[in-house]
Amino acid sequence: MNEMLDKITARFVKLTEIIAILLMVLLTLVVFAEVLSRYVFNYPISFSTELTQLFFPWMIFLGTVAVTKNEEHLKITVLQERFGRGVQLILQLFAKVVMLLFSIYMVYASYLLAQAVRLQPLPMLQISKSWLYVSVTVSFTIVALLLVLQIILLISRRKIWMEGGEIQ
Repeated sequence: MNEMLDKITARFVKLTEIIAILLMVLLTLVVFAEVLSRYVFNYPISFSTELTQLFFPWMIFLGTVAVTKNEEHLKITVLQERFGRGVQLILQLFAKVVMLLFSIYMVYASYLLAQAVRLQPLPMLQISKSWLYVSVTVSFTIVALLLVLQIILLISRRKIWMEGGEIQ
C-alpha cells in the first residue's frame, strides 16, 4: 500500500515539477520577447508585465510542492542529531506538524485574499487578480496533503521502531 501511494505521490509531484519548469520557460520567453521588442524594435509588449506577474508565483509555489515532497527545504538538525532515534522521530513529527499548521494557515489566508480581489481585473489581460493568489492556495493545499502523508509515515515508522523493528 505504501509503495503504491509513494508511486502516485511521486508522479503527481513530477507533474507539478513539469508545470513549474514549463512556466519558467514561458516566463523566460516572455521576458526575452519584451526586452527584444522594447530595445530592438522600440515597441514594448504591453501585457508582458502581467504575464510575468502571473507566471512567477505559480512557478515558485508549484516548486514548493517538490521541495516539500523531497524534504529539500531548509532545516536545522544540529540539536536533533544529538538525540536518539526515538527523540529524533518526535522532533521530526513536531516539525512536520508546525509546517502543516503553517500550510493550512497559508491556504486559508490566500483563499481570503483571492476572494477579496476576485472582481479586480488585471488591466491588460482582463483576468481576475485572484489568479495571482490562487497559486498559493493550490500549492499549499498540495503541500498540506503531502505533510499529512509524511506525518502518517513518521507515526507508522515510530510504531515499527517501538515494536523493535527496523526503521527504513
